[in-house]
Amino acid sequence: MPNEILYVIEILKSFSHKAYVVGGSVRDFYLNKEPYDFDITTSARPEEIKSIFGSLVLSTVGEKFGTIVLRINSYDIEITTFRIESAYEENRKPKEVIFTNSLKEDLKRRDFTINAMAYNKDEGLIDLFNGKKDIDDKIIRTVGNPKDRINEDALRILRAIRLSGQLDFKIEENLYKEIIENRYLLEKLSKERIKSELDKVLMSDKPSIALSVMADTKVLEVILPSLYKTVGFNQHSPYHSKLLFEHILCVVDNVDKKLNLRYAALFHDIEKVNTLEIDKDGVGHFYGHDELGAKRAELVLKSYNTSKDYIKAVYVLVKEHMKAHNEMTDKALRRQIRKVGKENILDLYSLMIADRICTIDGRDILFLEERKERIKELLCESTSQDKFLNITGKDIMSLGFDEGKIVGEILKYLEEKVLDDPSLNRKDLLIDLAVEKYRS
Repeated sequence: MPNEILYVIEILKSFSHKAYVVGGSVRDFYLNKEPYDFDITTSARPEEIKSIFGSLVLSTVGEKFGTIVLRINSYDIEITTFRIESAYEENRKPKEVIFTNSLKEDLKRRDFTINAMAYNKDEGLIDLFNGKKDIDDKIIRTVGNPKDRINEDALRILRAIRLSGQLDFKIEENLYKEIIENRYLLEKLSKERIKSELDKVLMSDKPSIALSVMADTKVLEVILPSLYKTVGFNQHSPYHSKLLFEHILCVVDNVDKKLNLRYAALFHDIEKVNTLEIDKDGVGHFYGHDELGAKRAELVLKSYNTSKDYIKAVYVLVKEHMKAHNEMTDKALRRQIRKVGKENILDLYSLMIADRICTIDGRDILFLEERKERIKELLCESTSQDKFLNITGKDIMSLGFDEGKIVGEILKYLEEKVLDDPSLNRKDLLIDLAVEKYRS
């Protein structure tokens, strides 16, 4: 346990308050995993926490719900007063919270048994709801009745599925049934809360586990209906041994653990369902699915209030993922880098490699891996910098050329020259080339 966490507990204890580490960090320690955040529950009231820790208080936004956030070194530590929650509103939040001195009452309100354990150095592990056994048995189970827990906060549907994927645990049978029956409650939640859980699913070691559960429970039909249409879809292709959804899951698992790349993998073939054409030999073709998929990804991410820059990156990756030509010169690669953007080009090749891996056994990926290495070398050239040409339209006009079509023509000519030979990308040389071509 980090010293900063122990320090907070000891300080609260010195003021005669009970305090425990609680929730996911306790679960992760039991699993021998490194926790990524720490929550502390205590008998101290919010005003007492603020008084005790003074300048260490980072945030009091959640004070009315009993939560104060401290910043100690590199840790942001949430401290929450023992509390009982009233009836929930709109399947997402309690009408009010009531502070209590009972740790048991506080643990009773938590979502899953594996998250309802508490620990401090003096008392050891406190496990009132058999969370330790459920960890040993690899089970996600609610504290109390699963229907009640889901109706309190419908986000617990996604949290259960996400945890099952992150930990590779099974969802307890009754909870699984309630997820299916109550999945439409997710429509009442904000898009931001849903996307936050989707982000965590996609950033897990193997997103396909949770995504498969989403498909099986039809949760996917509620939150990503266009993706759900790919479930069970036959591609009718000799180059694909998997159904479409299984192929998508494979690609998501095989790209690098970067969120924009994982979303691009999730959406890259989403429009195959709407572009299938079967030829006279019974072979499926999907003309334009890349461009339509990019537009679909844009629409979906916009609906989830995603930032424009983030959407643009996913859009480009999906739109360009079919550009895996067998032969490409350095000039063609430089052009591709410029078109895709140096910030996206390596991600694009990661997507193309994963896409190819997930088709049929034995597909050649060596040429893509070698090309990716060559691109890394080309990224060091001046043609890959933000300013592609070291000359502007104003520079061209200063040579006596009139504003208009001719300026664009000259810049295009110079661009082609630099794509062939980046060493020409000096202003003096570019001026010489322009004069030689258009003044001779």
